[in-house]
Amino acid sequence: MTNIFFMVMRRMRAPIITLILIYAIAVLGLVMIPGVDDQGRPYQMGFFHAFYFISYTATSIGFGETPYAFSYSQRLWVLCCIYLSVTGWAYNLGAIFTLFNDQTLKKAIQYTHFNNKVRRLREPFYLICGYGQTGRLLCKVLDQINVRFVVIELREDRVNNLALADFHSDPVFYAGDASNPELLKIAGITHARCRGVLAITGDENVNLAIAMAAFVLQPKLVSVCRCKNKAVADNMQSFGANKVINMFNAVGQQFQMLLHAPHSYRLWNLLSDFPGQPIAGLVRPPCGHWVIVGYGRFGTSMRAALLKEGASVTVIDPEPQPDLLPGQFVQALGVNADSLIAAGIGHASGLLVCHDHDINNLSALATARAINSKLFVVARQNLRDNHLLFEAFKPDITSIRSEIVAHECLRAIETPLLAQFLDLIKEEDEAWAKALSDQLANLCDQKVPEIWSITLNAKNTAAVHAFLANPSPPLRLAHWINNPFDHGYKLQCLPLLRVHGDEVQAWPSLDTPLTFGDQLLFAGNREAQSAHQAMQEATHLLDFARTGKTEPQSWVFRKLAQWQQGKKEEEAGAL
Repeated sequence: MTNIFFMVMRRMRAPIITLILIYAIAVLGLVMIPGVDDQGRPYQMGFFHAFYFISYTATSIGFGETPYAFSYSQRLWVLCCIYLSVTGWAYNLGAIFTLFNDQTLKKAIQYTHFNNKVRRLREPFYLICGYGQTGRLLCKVLDQINVRFVVIELREDRVNNLALADFHSDPVFYAGDASNPELLKIAGITHARCRGVLAITGDENVNLAIAMAAFVLQPKLVSVCRCKNKAVADNMQSFGANKVINMFNAVGQQFQMLLHAPHSYRLWNLLSDFPGQPIAGLVRPPCGHWVIVGYGRFGTSMRAALLKEGASVTVIDPEPQPDLLPGQFVQALGVNADSLIAAGIGHASGLLVCHDHDINNLSALATARAINSKLFVVARQNLRDNHLLFEAFKPDITSIRSEIVAHECLRAIETPLLAQFLDLIKEEDEAWAKALSDQLANLCDQKVPEIWSITLNAKNTAAVHAFLANPSPPLRLAHWINNPFDHGYKLQCLPLLRVHGDEVQAWPSLDTPLTFGDQLLFAGNREAQSAHQAMQEATHLLDFARTGKTEPQSWVFRKLAQWQQGKKEEEAGAL
Protein backbone atom coordinates (compact mmCIF):
# COMPACT_ATOMS: atom_id res chain seq x y z
CA MET A 1 0.00 0.00 0.00
CA THR A 2 2.88 2.35 0.77
CA ASN A 3 4.33 1.76 -2.70
CA ILE A 4 1.00 2.68 -4.31
CA PHE A 5 0.78 5.90 -2.27
CA PHE A 6 4.28 7.04 -3.25
CA MET A 7 3.68 6.03 -6.88
CA VAL A 8 0.52 8.18 -6.99
CA MET A 9 2.26 11.10 -5.30
CA ARG A 10 5.20 10.87 -7.68
CA ARG A 11 2.92 10.94 -10.76
CA MET A 12 0.71 13.72 -9.31
CA ARG A 13 3.57 15.90 -8.04
CA ALA A 14 3.53 18.46 -10.88
CA PRO A 15 -0.30 18.85 -11.07
CA ILE A 16 -0.61 19.22 -7.28
CA ILE A 17 2.23 21.77 -7.09
CA THR A 18 0.61 23.72 -9.94
CA LEU A 19 -2.73 23.78 -8.13
CA ILE A 20 -1.09 24.85 -4.86
CA LEU A 21 0.70 27.72 -6.62
CA ILE A 22 -2.56 28.87 -8.25
CA TYR A 23 -4.31 28.87 -4.87
CA ALA A 24 -1.39 30.68 -3.22
CA ILE A 25 -1.23 33.41 -5.90
CA ALA A 26 -5.02 33.86 -5.85
CA VAL A 27 -5.17 34.12 -2.05
CA LEU A 28 -2.19 36.49 -1.92
CA GLY A 29 -3.78 38.75 -4.55
CA LEU A 30 -7.07 39.00 -2.65
CA VAL A 31 -5.20 39.83 0.56
CA MET A 32 -3.15 42.57 -1.11
CA ILE A 33 -5.91 44.23 -3.19
CA PRO A 34 -7.86 46.75 -1.05
CA GLY A 35 -11.65 46.71 -0.82
CA VAL A 36 -14.43 48.58 1.05
CA ASP A 37 -16.82 47.43 3.76
CA ASP A 38 -20.57 48.04 3.95
CA GLN A 39 -19.92 51.49 5.44
CA GLY A 40 -17.66 52.59 2.56
CA ARG A 41 -14.53 52.38 4.66
CA PRO A 42 -11.29 50.82 3.31
CA TYR A 43 -11.10 47.10 4.09
CA GLN A 44 -8.22 44.64 3.73
CA MET A 45 -9.30 40.99 3.37
CA GLY A 46 -7.56 38.52 5.71
CA PHE A 47 -5.92 35.24 4.68
CA PHE A 48 -8.74 33.13 6.12
CA HIS A 49 -11.50 34.89 4.20
CA ALA A 50 -9.36 34.94 1.05
CA PHE A 51 -8.66 31.19 1.25
CA TYR A 52 -12.33 30.50 2.06
CA PHE A 53 -13.51 32.45 -0.97
CA ILE A 54 -10.96 30.89 -3.36
CA SER A 55 -11.75 27.38 -2.09
CA TYR A 56 -15.41 27.47 -3.08
CA THR A 57 -14.87 29.66 -6.14
CA ALA A 58 -12.14 27.46 -7.64
CA THR A 59 -14.12 24.24 -7.22
CA SER A 60 -17.63 25.50 -8.04
CA ILE A 61 -19.52 28.51 -9.38
CA GLY A 62 -19.21 30.30 -6.02
CA PHE A 63 -21.69 31.43 -3.37
CA GLY A 64 -21.26 35.18 -3.56
CA GLU A 65 -18.77 37.86 -2.51
CA THR A 66 -17.75 37.65 1.13
CA PRO A 67 -17.53 39.22 3.64
CA TYR A 68 -18.43 42.42 1.72
CA ALA A 69 -19.14 43.27 -1.89
CA PHE A 70 -15.95 43.40 -3.94
CA SER A 71 -14.44 46.44 -5.56
CA TYR A 72 -13.80 46.50 -9.29
CA SER A 73 -10.11 45.66 -8.69
CA GLN A 74 -11.03 42.63 -6.60
CA ARG A 75 -13.55 41.42 -9.17
CA LEU A 76 -10.97 41.74 -11.93
CA TRP A 77 -8.53 39.68 -9.88
CA VAL A 78 -11.20 37.06 -9.07
CA LEU A 79 -11.99 36.79 -12.77
CA CYS A 80 -8.36 35.92 -13.49
CA CYS A 81 -8.32 33.47 -10.56
CA ILE A 82 -11.39 31.63 -11.88
CA TYR A 83 -9.73 30.91 -15.22
CA LEU A 84 -6.46 29.95 -13.53
CA SER A 85 -8.14 27.57 -11.06
CA VAL A 86 -10.28 25.92 -13.75
CA THR A 87 -7.12 25.33 -15.77
CA GLY A 88 -5.36 23.93 -12.69
CA TRP A 89 -8.20 21.56 -11.83
CA ALA A 90 -8.49 20.43 -15.44
CA TYR A 91 -4.77 19.66 -15.40
CA ASN A 92 -5.18 17.64 -12.17
CA LEU A 93 -8.23 15.74 -13.40
CA GLY A 94 -6.47 14.89 -16.64
CA ALA A 95 -3.48 13.63 -14.68
CA ILE A 96 -5.78 11.53 -12.46
CA PHE A 97 -7.51 9.93 -15.47
CA THR A 98 -4.14 9.23 -17.05
CA LEU A 99 -2.95 7.72 -13.79
CA PHE A 100 -5.95 5.39 -13.59
CA ASN A 101 -5.06 4.03 -17.03
CA ASP A 102 -1.41 3.54 -16.10
CA GLN A 103 -0.62 -0.18 -16.35
CA THR A 104 2.12 0.00 -13.73
CA LEU A 105 -0.26 1.45 -11.15
CA LYS A 106 -2.96 -1.07 -12.06
CA LYS A 107 -0.46 -3.86 -11.58
CA ALA A 108 0.60 -2.47 -8.21
CA ILE A 109 -3.03 -2.21 -7.05
CA GLN A 110 -3.76 -5.76 -8.23
CA TYR A 111 -0.62 -7.01 -6.48
CA THR A 112 -1.62 -5.38 -3.19
CA HIS A 113 -5.21 -6.59 -3.51
CA PHE A 114 -3.99 -10.12 -4.25
CA ASN A 115 -1.61 -10.05 -1.28
CA ASN A 116 -4.39 -8.93 1.07
CA LYS A 117 -6.83 -11.59 -0.18
CA VAL A 118 -4.29 -14.38 0.29
CA ARG A 119 -3.41 -13.20 3.80
CA ARG A 120 -7.11 -13.16 4.75
CA LEU A 121 -7.70 -16.77 3.67
CA ARG A 122 -8.83 -18.88 6.62
CA GLU A 123 -9.76 -22.09 4.78
CA PRO A 124 -7.28 -24.69 3.48
CA PHE A 125 -6.34 -23.97 -0.13
CA TYR A 126 -4.14 -25.15 -2.98
CA LEU A 127 -1.78 -22.95 -4.99
CA ILE A 128 -2.32 -23.62 -8.71
CA CYS A 129 0.39 -22.30 -11.05
CA GLY A 130 -1.02 -22.20 -14.57
CA TYR A 131 -4.60 -21.68 -15.75
CA GLY A 132 -4.66 -23.49 -19.05
CA GLN A 133 -7.06 -26.31 -19.88
CA THR A 134 -5.81 -28.44 -16.99
CA GLY A 135 -5.90 -25.53 -14.55
CA ARG A 136 -9.47 -24.62 -15.52
CA LEU A 137 -10.59 -28.20 -15.02
CA LEU A 138 -8.86 -28.49 -11.65
CA CYS A 139 -10.34 -25.22 -10.41
CA LYS A 140 -13.81 -26.36 -11.44
CA VAL A 141 -13.49 -29.69 -9.63
CA LEU A 142 -11.95 -28.17 -6.49
CA ASP A 143 -14.74 -25.60 -6.39
CA GLN A 144 -17.35 -28.36 -6.64
CA ILE A 145 -15.90 -30.12 -3.60
CA ASN A 146 -15.65 -26.81 -1.69
CA VAL A 147 -11.86 -26.54 -1.68
CA ARG A 148 -10.37 -23.05 -2.07
CA PHE A 149 -7.54 -22.31 -4.50
CA VAL A 150 -5.15 -19.52 -5.45
CA VAL A 151 -4.14 -19.19 -9.11
CA ILE A 152 -1.04 -17.65 -10.71
CA GLU A 153 -1.15 -17.36 -14.50
CA LEU A 154 1.21 -15.46 -16.80
CA ARG A 155 -1.32 -14.61 -19.54
CA GLU A 156 -3.73 -11.74 -18.85
CA ASP A 157 -6.48 -13.15 -21.09
CA ARG A 158 -6.63 -16.36 -19.09
CA VAL A 159 -6.76 -14.42 -15.83
CA ASN A 160 -9.65 -12.38 -17.23
CA ASN A 161 -11.48 -15.61 -18.07
CA LEU A 162 -10.90 -16.79 -14.51
CA ALA A 163 -12.39 -13.57 -13.16
CA LEU A 164 -15.55 -14.19 -15.20
CA ALA A 165 -15.85 -17.88 -14.30
CA ASP A 166 -18.83 -19.02 -12.24
CA PHE A 167 -17.39 -20.35 -8.98
CA HIS A 168 -19.14 -20.85 -5.65
CA SER A 169 -16.33 -19.10 -3.79
CA ASP A 170 -14.51 -15.92 -4.72
CA PRO A 171 -11.41 -16.96 -6.72
CA VAL A 172 -8.04 -15.51 -5.72
CA PHE A 173 -5.76 -14.95 -8.72
CA TYR A 174 -2.92 -12.87 -10.11
CA ALA A 175 -1.33 -12.45 -13.53
CA GLY A 176 2.39 -12.97 -13.07
CA ASP A 177 5.40 -15.22 -13.52
CA ALA A 178 4.96 -18.28 -11.29
CA SER A 179 8.70 -18.99 -11.35
CA ASN A 180 9.31 -15.88 -9.22
CA PRO A 181 9.87 -17.07 -5.61
CA GLU A 182 8.77 -13.72 -4.19
CA LEU A 183 5.44 -13.99 -6.03
CA LEU A 184 5.01 -17.58 -4.82
CA LYS A 185 5.52 -16.38 -1.26
CA ILE A 186 2.93 -13.63 -1.73
CA ALA A 187 0.59 -16.24 -3.27
CA GLY A 188 0.67 -18.22 -0.05
CA ILE A 189 3.24 -20.97 -0.54
CA THR A 190 4.34 -20.35 3.08
CA HIS A 191 0.79 -19.70 4.30
CA ALA A 192 -0.28 -21.86 7.25
CA ARG A 193 -3.43 -22.94 5.36
CA CYS A 194 -1.69 -23.88 2.11
CA ARG A 195 -2.14 -27.64 1.56
CA GLY A 196 -0.09 -27.99 -1.61
CA VAL A 197 1.22 -26.44 -4.81
CA LEU A 198 0.40 -27.63 -8.33
CA ALA A 199 2.95 -26.64 -10.99
CA ILE A 200 0.97 -27.27 -14.20
CA THR A 201 2.11 -24.48 -16.53
CA GLY A 202 2.92 -25.29 -20.14
CA ASP A 203 6.64 -24.63 -19.54
CA GLU A 204 8.35 -27.47 -17.70
CA ASN A 205 11.29 -25.21 -16.75
CA VAL A 206 8.86 -22.91 -14.93
CA ASN A 207 7.39 -25.97 -13.22
CA LEU A 208 10.88 -27.01 -12.17
CA ALA A 209 11.52 -23.55 -10.70
CA ILE A 210 8.24 -23.82 -8.76
CA ALA A 211 9.24 -27.24 -7.41
CA MET A 212 12.59 -25.85 -6.29
CA ALA A 213 10.95 -22.83 -4.62
CA ALA A 214 8.46 -25.08 -2.82
CA PHE A 215 11.29 -27.30 -1.60
CA VAL A 216 13.25 -24.32 -0.25
CA LEU A 217 10.41 -22.22 1.15
CA GLN A 218 8.13 -24.98 2.48
CA PRO A 219 9.81 -28.43 2.37
CA LYS A 220 6.85 -30.31 3.91
CA LEU A 221 4.34 -28.93 1.41
CA VAL A 222 2.72 -31.35 -1.05
CA SER A 223 3.96 -30.48 -4.55
CA VAL A 224 2.65 -31.86 -7.84
CA CYS A 225 4.55 -31.00 -11.02
CA ARG A 226 3.90 -31.51 -14.71
CA CYS A 227 6.72 -32.30 -17.12
CA LYS A 228 7.38 -33.63 -20.61
CA ASN A 229 10.71 -35.46 -20.45
CA LYS A 230 12.46 -37.77 -18.02
CA ALA A 231 15.47 -35.54 -17.29
CA VAL A 232 13.28 -32.74 -15.97
CA ALA A 233 11.17 -35.29 -14.05
CA ASP A 234 14.26 -36.61 -12.28
CA ASN A 235 15.32 -33.06 -11.46
CA MET A 236 11.88 -32.32 -10.00
CA GLN A 237 12.00 -35.41 -7.82
CA SER A 238 15.42 -34.39 -6.54
CA PHE A 239 13.74 -31.24 -5.22
CA GLY A 240 11.22 -33.29 -3.28
CA ALA A 241 8.22 -33.18 -5.63
CA ASN A 242 5.61 -35.59 -4.25
CA LYS A 243 4.16 -36.36 -7.67
CA VAL A 244 5.69 -35.77 -11.11
CA ILE A 245 3.20 -36.15 -13.96
CA ASN A 246 4.46 -37.05 -17.41
CA MET A 247 1.27 -37.10 -19.46
CA PHE A 248 2.73 -39.22 -22.24
CA ASN A 249 4.06 -41.90 -19.88
CA ALA A 250 0.74 -41.93 -18.01
CA VAL A 251 -1.18 -42.45 -21.26
CA GLY A 252 1.09 -45.30 -22.33
CA GLN A 253 0.73 -47.09 -18.98
CA GLN A 254 -3.05 -46.71 -19.00
CA PHE A 255 -3.35 -47.98 -22.57
CA GLN A 256 -1.17 -50.98 -21.79
CA MET A 257 -3.42 -51.78 -18.82
CA LEU A 258 -6.45 -51.51 -21.10
CA LEU A 259 -4.92 -53.97 -23.57
CA HIS A 260 -3.71 -56.40 -20.93
CA ALA A 261 -6.45 -56.21 -18.26
CA PRO A 262 -9.64 -54.41 -19.37
CA HIS A 263 -11.52 -55.02 -16.10
CA SER A 264 -8.61 -53.63 -14.07
CA TYR A 265 -8.51 -50.62 -16.40
CA ARG A 266 -12.26 -50.06 -15.93
CA LEU A 267 -11.84 -50.15 -12.15
CA TRP A 268 -8.80 -47.88 -12.33
CA ASN A 269 -10.63 -45.44 -14.61
CA LEU A 270 -13.76 -45.54 -12.44
CA LEU A 271 -11.82 -44.48 -9.35
CA SER A 272 -9.77 -41.88 -11.25
CA ASP A 273 -12.69 -40.04 -12.84
CA PHE A 274 -14.46 -37.01 -11.43
CA PRO A 275 -17.31 -37.81 -8.97
CA GLY A 276 -20.77 -37.80 -10.50
CA GLN A 277 -19.65 -38.65 -14.04
CA PRO A 278 -21.31 -41.65 -15.76
CA ILE A 279 -19.26 -44.83 -15.40
CA ALA A 280 -17.87 -45.99 -18.74
CA GLY A 281 -18.59 -49.49 -19.92
CA LEU A 282 -16.05 -52.24 -20.45
CA VAL A 283 -13.77 -51.66 -23.45
CA ARG A 284 -11.73 -54.44 -25.10
CA PRO A 285 -9.34 -53.14 -27.80
CA PRO A 286 -8.27 -55.72 -30.40
CA CYS A 287 -4.65 -56.80 -30.54
CA GLY A 288 -4.05 -57.22 -34.28
CA HIS A 289 -2.50 -54.66 -36.63
CA TRP A 290 -2.60 -51.01 -35.57
CA VAL A 291 -1.96 -47.81 -37.51
CA ILE A 292 -0.65 -44.80 -35.58
CA VAL A 293 -1.11 -41.39 -37.22
CA GLY A 294 1.26 -38.89 -35.60
CA TYR A 295 4.45 -40.07 -33.91
CA GLY A 296 5.28 -37.54 -31.22
CA ARG A 297 5.76 -38.39 -27.56
CA PHE A 298 2.14 -39.49 -27.34
CA GLY A 299 2.41 -41.87 -30.28
CA THR A 300 5.75 -43.22 -29.07
CA SER A 301 4.34 -44.25 -25.68
CA MET A 302 1.25 -45.81 -27.26
CA ARG A 303 3.34 -47.76 -29.79
CA ALA A 304 5.48 -49.15 -26.96
CA ALA A 305 2.33 -50.32 -25.15
CA LEU A 306 0.98 -52.01 -28.29
CA LEU A 307 4.26 -53.77 -29.07
CA LYS A 308 4.47 -55.02 -25.49
CA GLU A 309 1.11 -56.75 -25.95
CA GLY A 310 2.20 -58.37 -29.22
CA ALA A 311 0.45 -56.11 -31.74
CA SER A 312 2.00 -55.08 -35.06
CA VAL A 313 2.23 -51.33 -35.63
CA THR A 314 2.73 -49.05 -38.64
CA VAL A 315 3.41 -45.37 -38.03
CA ILE A 316 2.42 -42.44 -40.27
CA ASP A 317 4.16 -39.13 -39.61
CA PRO A 318 5.25 -36.17 -41.79
CA GLU A 319 8.71 -36.10 -40.20
CA PRO A 320 11.38 -38.74 -40.97
CA GLN A 321 11.76 -41.40 -38.26
CA PRO A 322 15.23 -43.00 -38.54
CA ASP A 323 14.56 -45.38 -35.65
CA LEU A 324 11.72 -47.09 -37.56
CA LEU A 325 12.17 -49.64 -40.36
CA PRO A 326 10.72 -48.85 -43.82
CA GLY A 327 7.94 -51.42 -43.38
CA GLN A 328 6.96 -49.84 -40.08
CA PHE A 329 6.79 -46.24 -41.25
CA VAL A 330 5.04 -44.14 -43.90
CA GLN A 331 6.13 -40.52 -44.25
CA ALA A 332 2.94 -38.50 -44.69
CA LEU A 333 0.46 -36.44 -42.72
CA GLY A 334 -1.96 -39.36 -42.63
CA VAL A 335 -5.12 -37.51 -43.60
CA ASN A 336 -5.43 -38.88 -47.15
CA ALA A 337 -6.40 -42.36 -48.26
CA ASP A 338 -3.12 -43.22 -50.03
CA SER A 339 -0.93 -42.97 -46.92
CA LEU A 340 -3.46 -44.84 -44.79
CA ILE A 341 -3.76 -47.66 -47.33
CA ALA A 342 0.03 -47.86 -47.54
CA ALA A 343 0.10 -48.32 -43.75
CA GLY A 344 -2.35 -51.23 -44.00
CA ILE A 345 -5.52 -49.55 -42.78
CA GLY A 346 -7.63 -51.91 -44.88
CA HIS A 347 -6.78 -54.95 -42.74
CA ALA A 348 -5.99 -53.08 -39.50
CA SER A 349 -7.79 -53.79 -36.24
CA GLY A 350 -7.21 -50.41 -34.67
CA LEU A 351 -6.36 -46.80 -35.44
CA LEU A 352 -4.64 -44.33 -33.15
CA VAL A 353 -4.74 -40.66 -34.21
CA CYS A 354 -2.47 -38.50 -32.05
CA HIS A 355 -1.40 -35.36 -33.93
CA ASP A 356 -0.94 -32.14 -31.97
CA HIS A 357 -3.84 -30.62 -33.96
CA ASP A 358 -7.39 -31.88 -33.53
CA ILE A 359 -8.43 -31.12 -37.12
CA ASN A 360 -5.72 -33.44 -38.47
CA ASN A 361 -6.82 -36.16 -36.03
CA LEU A 362 -10.47 -35.90 -37.05
CA SER A 363 -9.57 -35.79 -40.74
CA ALA A 364 -7.46 -38.96 -40.44
CA LEU A 365 -10.23 -40.64 -38.44
CA ALA A 366 -12.90 -39.85 -41.05
CA THR A 367 -10.73 -41.02 -43.97
CA ALA A 368 -9.73 -44.25 -42.21
CA ARG A 369 -13.33 -45.15 -41.33
CA ALA A 370 -14.36 -44.62 -44.92
CA ILE A 371 -11.83 -47.32 -45.87
CA ASN A 372 -12.37 -49.67 -42.91
CA SER A 373 -15.58 -49.13 -40.92
CA LYS A 374 -14.73 -51.84 -38.35
CA LEU A 375 -11.72 -50.03 -36.92
CA PHE A 376 -11.29 -49.65 -33.18
CA VAL A 377 -10.38 -45.94 -32.90
CA VAL A 378 -8.39 -44.20 -30.17
CA ALA A 379 -8.31 -40.41 -30.67
CA ARG A 380 -6.21 -37.79 -28.97
CA GLN A 381 -8.16 -34.60 -28.19
CA ASN A 382 -5.91 -31.62 -27.58
CA LEU A 383 -8.51 -28.91 -26.90
CA ARG A 384 -11.50 -29.51 -24.62
CA ASP A 385 -13.49 -26.94 -26.64
CA ASN A 386 -13.57 -29.42 -29.54
CA HIS A 387 -15.58 -32.00 -27.60
CA LEU A 388 -18.63 -31.59 -29.84
CA LEU A 389 -16.58 -32.52 -32.91
CA PHE A 390 -15.16 -35.63 -31.27
CA GLU A 391 -18.58 -36.65 -29.97
CA ALA A 392 -19.90 -36.45 -33.52
CA PHE A 393 -17.16 -38.80 -34.82
CA LYS A 394 -17.63 -41.17 -31.83
CA PRO A 395 -14.17 -42.71 -31.38
CA ASP A 396 -14.09 -45.75 -29.11
CA ILE A 397 -11.67 -44.01 -26.73
CA THR A 398 -10.97 -40.28 -26.51
CA SER A 399 -7.81 -39.29 -24.67
CA ILE A 400 -8.03 -35.68 -23.46
CA ARG A 401 -4.68 -34.29 -22.40
CA SER A 402 -5.99 -31.85 -19.79
CA GLU A 403 -8.21 -34.46 -18.13
CA ILE A 404 -5.35 -36.94 -17.83
CA VAL A 405 -3.16 -34.42 -15.99
CA ALA A 406 -6.09 -33.19 -13.88
CA HIS A 407 -6.93 -36.74 -12.78
CA GLU A 408 -3.32 -37.35 -11.78
CA CYS A 409 -3.22 -34.09 -9.82
CA LEU A 410 -6.43 -34.78 -7.92
CA ARG A 411 -5.32 -38.26 -6.93
CA ALA A 412 -2.08 -36.84 -5.55
CA ILE A 413 -3.54 -33.96 -3.52
CA GLU A 414 -6.98 -34.98 -2.29
CA THR A 415 -6.68 -38.67 -1.38
CA PRO A 416 -3.09 -39.95 -1.27
CA LEU A 417 -4.41 -43.37 -0.21
CA LEU A 418 -6.21 -43.62 -3.54
CA ALA A 419 -2.91 -43.49 -5.44
CA GLN A 420 -1.67 -46.36 -3.27
CA PHE A 421 -4.84 -48.35 -3.96
CA LEU A 422 -4.60 -47.75 -7.72
CA ASP A 423 -1.11 -49.23 -7.68
CA LEU A 424 -2.49 -52.31 -5.90
CA ILE A 425 -5.10 -52.80 -8.63
CA LYS A 426 -2.35 -53.75 -11.07
CA GLU A 427 -1.35 -56.65 -8.81
CA GLU A 428 -4.85 -58.18 -8.65
CA ASP A 429 -6.49 -60.47 -11.21
CA GLU A 430 -9.36 -59.65 -13.57
CA ALA A 431 -12.03 -61.48 -11.53
CA TRP A 432 -11.20 -59.39 -8.45
CA ALA A 433 -11.30 -56.16 -10.47
CA LYS A 434 -14.61 -57.09 -12.12
CA ALA A 435 -16.30 -57.93 -8.81
CA LEU A 436 -15.16 -54.69 -7.16
CA SER A 437 -16.03 -52.47 -10.14
CA ASP A 438 -19.53 -54.02 -10.33
CA GLN A 439 -20.15 -53.27 -6.65
CA LEU A 440 -18.87 -49.71 -7.03
CA ALA A 441 -21.08 -49.15 -10.07
CA ASN A 442 -24.16 -50.15 -8.04
CA LEU A 443 -23.33 -47.79 -5.16
CA CYS A 444 -24.21 -44.55 -6.95
CA ASP A 445 -26.54 -45.61 -9.79
CA GLN A 446 -23.78 -46.11 -12.36
CA LYS A 447 -22.12 -42.80 -11.44
CA VAL A 448 -18.52 -42.30 -10.30
CA PRO A 449 -18.53 -42.39 -6.46
CA GLU A 450 -17.00 -39.95 -4.03
CA ILE A 451 -13.63 -41.00 -2.55
CA TRP A 452 -12.57 -40.09 0.98
CA SER A 453 -10.26 -41.29 3.72
CA ILE A 454 -10.40 -41.61 7.51
CA THR A 455 -7.39 -41.74 9.82
CA LEU A 456 -7.99 -43.19 13.28
CA ASN A 457 -5.36 -41.24 15.19
CA ALA A 458 -5.19 -38.81 18.10
CA LYS A 459 -6.58 -35.98 15.94
CA ASN A 460 -9.74 -38.00 15.35
CA THR A 461 -12.28 -37.55 18.17
CA ALA A 462 -14.11 -40.74 17.25
CA ALA A 463 -10.90 -42.78 17.33
CA VAL A 464 -9.91 -41.52 20.78
CA HIS A 465 -13.40 -42.29 22.07
CA ALA A 466 -13.67 -45.75 20.48
CA PHE A 467 -10.22 -47.00 21.46
CA LEU A 468 -9.65 -45.26 24.81
CA ALA A 469 -12.78 -43.81 26.41
CA ASN A 470 -15.28 -46.48 25.39
CA PRO A 471 -13.52 -49.48 23.79
CA SER A 472 -16.52 -51.82 24.08
CA PRO A 473 -17.67 -53.24 21.74
CA PRO A 474 -14.43 -53.40 19.71
CA LEU A 475 -14.53 -51.18 16.65
CA ARG A 476 -14.83 -53.07 13.36
CA LEU A 477 -14.91 -51.98 9.75
CA ALA A 478 -18.58 -52.99 9.51
CA HIS A 479 -19.48 -50.28 12.04
CA TRP A 480 -18.53 -47.65 9.46
CA ILE A 481 -21.08 -49.13 7.06
CA ASN A 482 -23.97 -48.84 9.55
CA ASN A 483 -26.14 -45.76 9.22
CA PRO A 484 -25.48 -43.60 12.31
CA PHE A 485 -28.99 -42.13 12.09
CA ASP A 486 -30.96 -45.32 11.43
CA HIS A 487 -29.42 -48.59 12.58
CA GLY A 488 -31.62 -50.67 10.31
CA TYR A 489 -30.05 -49.28 7.14
CA LYS A 490 -26.59 -49.41 5.61
CA LEU A 491 -24.62 -46.54 4.14
CA GLN A 492 -23.99 -46.61 0.42
CA CYS A 493 -20.23 -46.95 0.72
CA LEU A 494 -17.52 -49.55 0.37
CA PRO A 495 -14.12 -49.85 2.10
CA LEU A 496 -11.35 -49.96 -0.50
CA LEU A 497 -8.18 -49.96 1.57
CA ARG A 498 -6.92 -50.36 5.13
CA VAL A 499 -3.36 -49.33 5.98
CA HIS A 500 -1.68 -49.80 9.35
CA GLY A 501 2.06 -49.23 9.27
CA ASP A 502 3.45 -51.70 6.74
CA GLU A 503 0.25 -53.76 6.71
CA VAL A 504 -1.90 -53.06 3.64
CA GLN A 505 -5.30 -54.63 2.89
CA ALA A 506 -7.03 -53.97 -0.42
CA TRP A 507 -10.84 -54.32 -0.31
CA PRO A 508 -10.79 -55.52 3.31
CA SER A 509 -13.54 -57.65 4.82
CA LEU A 510 -16.22 -55.89 6.87
CA ASP A 511 -15.37 -58.16 9.81
CA THR A 512 -11.87 -56.67 9.98
CA PRO A 513 -11.10 -55.36 13.50
CA LEU A 514 -9.73 -51.82 13.52
CA THR A 515 -6.82 -50.57 15.59
CA PHE A 516 -5.56 -47.16 16.62
CA GLY A 517 -3.58 -45.59 13.77
CA ASP A 518 -5.49 -47.27 10.92
CA GLN A 519 -5.98 -45.38 7.66
CA LEU A 520 -9.17 -46.24 5.77
CA LEU A 521 -10.18 -45.44 2.20
CA PHE A 522 -13.87 -45.42 1.27
CA ALA A 523 -15.91 -44.99 -1.91
CA GLY A 524 -19.61 -44.16 -1.88
CA ASN A 525 -22.24 -41.49 -2.28
CA ARG A 526 -22.15 -38.02 -0.76
CA GLU A 527 -24.61 -38.94 2.01
CA ALA A 528 -22.26 -41.67 3.24
CA GLN A 529 -19.33 -39.27 3.16
CA SER A 530 -21.30 -36.73 5.23
CA ALA A 531 -22.33 -39.46 7.68
CA HIS A 532 -18.69 -40.48 8.20
CA GLN A 533 -17.76 -36.86 8.81
CA ALA A 534 -20.50 -36.61 11.43
CA MET A 535 -19.40 -39.89 13.08
CA GLN A 536 -15.88 -38.54 13.49
CA GLU A 537 -17.12 -35.37 15.17
CA ALA A 538 -19.98 -36.74 17.31
CA THR A 539 -19.01 -39.81 19.34
CA HIS A 540 -22.61 -40.73 20.17
CA LEU A 541 -23.24 -41.35 16.46
CA LEU A 542 -20.32 -43.78 16.34
CA ASP A 543 -21.63 -45.51 19.47
CA PHE A 544 -25.06 -45.81 17.85
CA ALA A 545 -23.47 -47.32 14.73
CA ARG A 546 -21.61 -49.83 16.96
CA THR A 547 -24.44 -50.83 19.31
CA GLY A 548 -27.71 -49.63 17.83
CA LYS A 549 -28.52 -48.00 21.18
CA THR A 550 -28.99 -44.31 21.79
CA GLU A 551 -26.91 -43.21 24.76
CA PRO A 552 -27.97 -40.16 26.87
CA GLN A 553 -25.77 -37.15 26.17
CA SER A 554 -26.31 -34.78 29.12
CA TRP A 555 -25.25 -35.35 32.74
CA VAL A 556 -28.87 -35.26 33.96
CA PHE A 557 -30.08 -37.90 31.52
CA ARG A 558 -27.04 -40.10 32.20
CA LYS A 559 -27.82 -40.03 35.94
CA LEU A 560 -31.47 -40.77 35.21
CA ALA A 561 -30.51 -43.72 33.01
CA GLN A 562 -28.20 -45.07 35.74
CA TRP A 563 -30.99 -44.74 38.32
CA GLN A 564 -33.45 -46.57 36.06
CA GLN A 565 -30.90 -49.31 35.40
CA GLY A 566 -30.23 -49.70 39.13
CA LYS A 567 -33.94 -49.89 39.86
CA LYS A 568 -34.41 -52.62 37.27
CA GLU A 569 -31.53 -54.60 38.79
CA GLU A 570 -33.09 -54.29 42.27
CA GLU A 571 -36.46 -55.50 41.00
CA ALA A 572 -34.80 -58.41 39.23
CA GLY A 573 -32.93 -59.32 42.44
CA ALA A 574 -36.12 -59.22 44.47
CA LEU A 575 -37.75 -61.70 42.12
